[in-house]
Amino acid sequence: MTQFPRLRPVADTGVLLEFGDRIDDDIHAQVLAMDRAVLDANINGVTELIPAYAALLVQYDPLITNYVSLCEQLMPLLGTNQAGLTAGKYWKIPVCYDTEFAPDLARLADALGQSQDFVTQTHASVIYKVYMYGFAPGYAYLGGVPDTIQHPRKSAPTMGVAPKSVMVAGSQALITTVTMPSGWWVIGRSGINPLQANSDNPFMFAIGDTVGFEPMSRADFDKYGQG
Repeated sequence: MTQFPRLRPVADTGVLLEFGDRIDDDIHAQVLAMDRAVLDANINGVTELIPAYAALLVQYDPLITNYVSLCEQLMPLLGTNQAGLTAGKYWKIPVCYDTEFAPDLARLADALGQSQDFVTQTHASVIYKVYMYGFAPGYAYLGGVPDTIQHPRKSAPTMGVAPKSVMVAGSQALITTVTMPSGWWVIGRSGINPLQANSDNPFMFAIGDTVGFEPMSRADFDKYGQG
């Protein structure tokens, strides 16, 4: 049985701190607490911190420090108190579930044995948490898809999925930012692209933020929802 937390080398420039092996709020809180602790410690040679669902990647300059030395400085920080973590910002994102924007909705509903209205209403009924970024620029992975609409990703990816597509797969949700292939189920279109390329802060969401989806009719979406 794997014991957590554990530290592992990543090539000769990184230390991976693993706190678990599943999507879980308590595990992610440990990741964020460690992220803050390492940042506050200002360890010489650390170049970047990359938090994920259940792990934190600490990147370092091998000309300044090394794996053994860095682990010796990281170990005392494990178990950092989470009490100081602040709540993230809440974002309300307009989404249109119109057929044109939801090419996979009917197929997903059939696979779940539910109506399309049930899928969309359930999708919009909960608050999602931003756990990590990955795969493509601005791809913020959201956890919290209700059990009743969870379904594994498609057996083959769809090419050319448009930006601002709202997708689900398993317990995760996501808003696409660029045109990419994907095996996730596209069930709507967001009124906002989370990747603000011309901004000083191009990633709109911060890790730890929460997101709610606000359904809009096609007419309202065309008029107000496309940002």
